[in-house]
Amino acid sequence: MSMKIWYQSMVPIDHCPRYRDSIERHALRVCELTTQVRVNGASTHWYGGRYTPAELLKYPYIKHTIQQEAIDYCRTAAAEGYDAVILGSYSEPYLAEIRSLLDIPVVSMPEASLLLACSLSEKFALIPISPSQVKRVSALVQRHALGARITQIESLTRPLTEAELEEAMVVPQAVIDDFTAVARRLVAGGADVIIPTEGVISELLFWNGIHKIDDATVLDCIGAAFANAEMMVRLKRTTGMGVGRRWAYVTPPQEILDFVHRPRP
Repeated sequence: MSMKIWYQSMVPIDHCPRYRDSIERHALRVCELTTQVRVNGASTHWYGGRYTPAELLKYPYIKHTIQQEAIDYCRTAAAEGYDAVILGSYSEPYLAEIRSLLDIPVVSMPEASLLLACSLSEKFALIPISPSQVKRVSALVQRHALGARITQIESLTRPLTEAELEEAMVVPQAVIDDFTAVARRLVAGGADVIIPTEGVISELLFWNGIHKIDDATVLDCIGAAFANAEMMVRLKRTTGMGVGRRWAYVTPPQEILDFVHRPRP
């Protein structure tokens, strides 16, 4: 059963060639041989080689402005015949809005990771890459109504940006040591699964064989997203199952879309 999946990162992926390569290799490892994957990133225009997502997306207005392009990218994916899109970011940009517009499965990497963690453990913990992300990750967990399953959210001791993680993929040991030390505290506090809440560090850990720490599972966030996307496409094709359209993901009529998108005077 062949399918096409559009993986939408909110990192300017052209500036992170190691990360792009790791996602493409991950798709080959996890997905069916007949599945085609396109990895797309945020526009480099927003960052200009000067800032990183971790530095800019902590500001609510800037996040709102930059991440609106995720909607257009996902609409392009649907128009080009992709069978599913993955929002590969723990910022989970405009998930409800995009699901309301598209008739193909829209998979959120954090949602897929959290739901998989529920099947792997009673309690789990999350490790963001910086203290500034703890509040955002906590809000995301609450948005998915999974706060009762979380033991703790604790960031890396040494905060990192995505650009620094890209470099660390060459010499990863310092990041692995930091993550392991934090994870061991969280495991001792009752977590049976540890979730790295950023795609680049998830890839760094995966490709360096960090799958268990003190018998707790280190969740493969990107593998979870790919597997979830393939499952959702299969279910849609074989059973017709898709998102509900009564409340949260109501699709606007074409007439209203045309009205809203009309040229401004």
